[in-house]
Amino acid sequence: MEKLNIYPYKKRKIKVTTFVVLLVVMLLPPISFNIYFRYVKEQMIESLENEYSDILRAYSVDLSIDSFRNLEEVSRIENTLVSQIKELDSKTNSLNAYLGKRKTWEDFSRVLLNIFQEKKRTLSYLSFSKEGAVVEFYEVSKESQTSLFPELPEKAKFELEFEEKLPEGYFLRKYKIEYEVAGK
Repeated sequence: MEKLNIYPYKKRKIKVTTFVVLLVVMLLPPISFNIYFRYVKEQMIESLENEYSDILRAYSVDLSIDSFRNLEEVSRIENTLVSQIKELDSKTNSLNAYLGKRKTWEDFSRVLLNIFQEKKRTLSYLSFSKEGAVVEFYEVSKESQTSLFPELPEKAKFELEFEEKLPEGYFLRKYKIEYEVAGK
């Protein structure tokens, strides 16, 4: 005959093997997630070390899996590098602006040399500033006025101030060239 316990308030007992199986089933997912995320973290740190090895060596930063104390140092280094990048960017912009103005002035000086290469022109007024230049000069020639300065840059305003007819087909002309530097 089989023993039956019909007692309604009986406490259930779990066998040790059932307990161990349930314990393994409950602990397996967190342990596997922990192992997986640790592996992913190692791979990320390794890729960072490969990508930024020069910077890490220069600032003697050791990235390891459990190095939370290096986060402040890495943040400080990042701020330093960002400020250096901004400083270099501003220096580059100022150098580009300087080189642009220098090229503009070199173009203008080349134009001036071309204008005064001929002996029939005489300078009467020259004014330079950071914003631009003003040149006034006289010319005595038989040539027409329109063919004189085809090489003037776009930034130059060219005007004939007066023209007077001289004997034997010569003309006395006074010209004014105003040259403005771009990006005042």
